[in-house]
Amino acid sequence: MTSEFILYLVIGRLLIYLGMKFPLLSESKFEFIKRLVSCGECFGVWLYTLLSALMGVVLFKTIFYVPFVSELVTGGISAIFMNLIVLGWREKFTVIEIE
Repeated sequence: MTSEFILYLVIGRLLIYLGMKFPLLSESKFEFIKRLVSCGECFGVWLYTLLSALMGVVLFKTIFYVPFVSELVTGGISAIFMNLIVLGWREKFTVIEIE
């Protein structure tokens, strides 16, 4: 479960990064798509939910399993967790210039 979950997180973060840079999504004519792709955490919830369903990675499978709800909970927790890691990484290694 651990190596599958780490692979799940890495693939999801890579797809979030590429999706936010992809011009057809970031410059879409649909306002919903533009707003969804501009927010990493919002995009992450849906992407991690989809990945959870496709890869079969569910966090609380031993405690409870409800077919769509468990994947949605896994996607939400994964998106928040990865967003905190990304924010921490940026905070630690960002160079601030005072002019």
